[in-house]
Amino acid sequence: MFKRSGIKTKKNRIQRRFTSLSGDFFTATGLLLGAALLCTLFIYTYNLLISRPYFQIKQISVRGLRELTEKDVLASAGIKPAQNLLAINTDAVIRRVSANQWVENVSIGRELPDKLVLEVKERTPLALIKKGNDFCLMDAEGFVFKKLGKSDEVDLPVITGNDEKGEIKSQLLLSTLNLLKTVSKSGGYAYLGTISEVHIDNVFGLSLVSNTGLYLKLGTTGFENKLKQLKLVLADLENRGLKNGYLCIDLSDESKVTVQRKNVPQRMEQDNKGKQYLI
Repeated sequence: MFKRSGIKTKKNRIQRRFTSLSGDFFTATGLLLGAALLCTLFIYTYNLLISRPYFQIKQISVRGLRELTEKDVLASAGIKPAQNLLAINTDAVIRRVSANQWVENVSIGRELPDKLVLEVKERTPLALIKKGNDFCLMDAEGFVFKKLGKSDEVDLPVITGNDEKGEIKSQLLLSTLNLLKTVSKSGGYAYLGTISEVHIDNVFGLSLVSNTGLYLKLGTTGFENKLKQLKLVLADLENRGLKNGYLCIDLSDESKVTVQRKNVPQRMEQDNKGKQYLI
């Protein structure tokens, strides 16, 4: 009796397991069929949409341009006439437009039903740097992106003394670019005039020349504080009646400022000529 009861129990257990497995199998099959149906429906709907003339591109807007023209960007984008808005390969368009040396990055948006928007961020030249026999434009990140051409009208400081190959961006170069960016954006440095040349030396640091006759030696650190100190120095020189001619001002040592005045328009070099003042 006990033996029959055990056999019956085993049969019931096997039957329950089979029923459970069958239920799982049909459930999984139903899910797979449902997913396949949804994928088929999605593909059909997508193909239907991209074939409708309702979504053909009728307008392309290019925003954020300063140096480039809309014609330049559209020529690079390679968007075909009457192309479907939903079928545009945005990654390919971004890649083609970004190949232009003026372009820093591009984003693309769709405005249904028929408008494509390209938002372009151009590089902003901050200085000129010499590479070989040419001068090239450099942005605030130290990226050299374009050789200066005859048609380029720029009024930018020239950076000299840096590695012409441009393979290594020294910390001093990056600090110089940050300083130029700060000076160009702030009206608090008008007393400097326009910076025409910046020389970088890994030993002696940074020196710059302005169109007001200033030749400044700034050392390797603390440039902004030294320029603030310079404002006080210039005010003091003006009070003394000594702010005439060309001034070579050494601000390398923050504990003292050495001023050398020259009365001839020539590039200031470190020598023993001219009268010096210790302030």
